[in-house]
Amino acid sequence: MVGAKIGWKLVLTAFTLVVGLVANKAVRTAWKLGSGGKPPKAGEGGYAEVVSWAVASGAAAAAAKLFAERRAAQYWLKSTGYAPPGYEQDTTKGLVKDTDTGLVKKQD
Repeated sequence: MVGAKIGWKLVLTAFTLVVGLVANKAVRTAWKLGSGGKPPKAGEGGYAEVVSWAVASGAAAAAAKLFAERRAAQYWLKSTGYAPPGYEQDTTKGLVKDTDTGLVKKQD
């Protein structure tokens, strides 16, 4: 079980890293296209610009984390045949093909 937990953390980290880098590049490119300039950093820019960037980058990070976690769980399930540590299979989810992973986090 300890090996599975370490393996799951490695798979999840790899997925999160790749998806996070893609999301970061996408939100920076969208910002440049939308505003015509680079995103604000280190206190540069006006208040509205800094808040807008914080909201955009935060939303992208949250969406990327959720996407990476679901795809990593789906990959784990297909690769090993069982749910990753901390997850359980939900028979009520995933009834329609390619709509959900069919996994839910265990309630503590």
